Amino acid sequence: MAKVLISFLGTGSLNKDSNSQIPNSNDRQYRTAKYHFSNNEESEHTFVAAALAEHNNIDKIILIGTVHSMWEEVYRYFTEKKGKTLDEEIYFQILEHCETATHKSELTIPHKELIEQSINSKAKIVLIKYGINDEETQENINTVLGIERELNERDEVIVDITHSFRSLPILIMNLLIYLQTVSKKNINISHVYYGMLEVSRELKYAPVTELGSLLDISKWITGAYAFENFGNAYQIANLIETENRNVSERLRRFSNLLNLNHLGLLKNEISNLKAIRNTKYRTLIPSLIITPIVNRFIAQFGNIQSLSLFQFRLAQWQFEHHNYTAAYISVIESIITYTCEINNKDLQKFEIREEAKSALRQPNSTWRIEGELTKIFCETNRIRNSLAHSIETDTNHNKMIQKLKENLSTLSNIIKQ
Repeated sequence: MAKVLISFLGTGSLNKDSNSQIPNSNDRQYRTAKYHFSNNEESEHTFVAAALAEHNNIDKIILIGTVHSMWEEVYRYFTEKKGKTLDEEIYFQILEHCETATHKSELTIPHKELIEQSINSKAKIVLIKYGINDEETQENINTVLGIERELNERDEVIVDITHSFRSLPILIMNLLIYLQTVSKKNINISHVYYGMLEVSRELKYAPVTELGSLLDISKWITGAYAFENFGNAYQIANLIETENRNVSERLRRFSNLLNLNHLGLLKNEISNLKAIRNTKYRTLIPSLIITPIVNRFIAQFGNIQSLSLFQFRLAQWQFEHHNYTAAYISVIESIITYTCEINNKDLQKFEIREEAKSALRQPNSTWRIEGELTKIFCETNRIRNSLAHSIETDTNHNKMIQKLKENLSTLSNIIKQ
């Protein structure tokens, strides 16, 4: 596991200092700034990436920029920082190429490997397009997603979005969050930094601010999606755990029961969600996500009295969210429960439920069987068994889904409050 800094390189601020020591200095030189961290640590550097590398004990630097970025200044700064002599010919070759490069130029710069080596042996330069149209944006997406190849298992990634076009850090930050979410390498973005050079004249230093809230918001977004669409509140439970353990435990228990499809306990647990519906949170995001989703679950399931109707409504919800196997199971259980209810039988006893199954299979049963329950139960149970036991069937999967939809529609007129 290594600490990897991913930083952006722009075209620099204009330098009007006539006393510059750079050979034939030009207006593309980055100016030196005093970077100030939240722990009151300060360091003076041309590049914020250099300050961050020292502050975080970085093992590897990945610099992202366009062909017009100040790669000559990267070469100069890190070469001189190591106490080595600058090769002026190489410096001007890089300068002339980058200074005249445009968005139409090929993604190449002279002496790329030498620039990387001037930083350190593990440094990597990633060249991207300006992103001025959809085609260039798509190229950038593919390029940045390829950064995963430069990362190893469980690497800690630190991101600096100080420089470059404002649009590029926004795009690439989201792509890095995507990589953190889906990569099998368990990549962790631990910090997002922004060096506020625009206030350095006023404060006499450039505050380096942490934008960790960007990462938290991303986690809340994915957590909200999973909770809203699949009932999985695990990520939200983790996010809220330090602030409110009670809410965290209730959400986690609810998700466990839903994923187990434990229909009996789940009905009680949805009612128990009422205990957290009016919880006050320290920040606004949990209130905007947890409260409305919990309220929607309660509105849909919380006031149902009969177990059969609860099981049927859950089957509808599972169907709407494409959890078809669980929906098939819930439909079967709702039919059995409903049959027990209308015959005044103890629906909690296993042997009674087995009797109900037998009655549903027999056209002339002494049990009261309403409407098309026998037909629906038999054809639904056959498909349910094939799904639950991975038995091959000649029924097309699309027909399975369509049949479930039709049976749910029919049952809605039978299983009522």
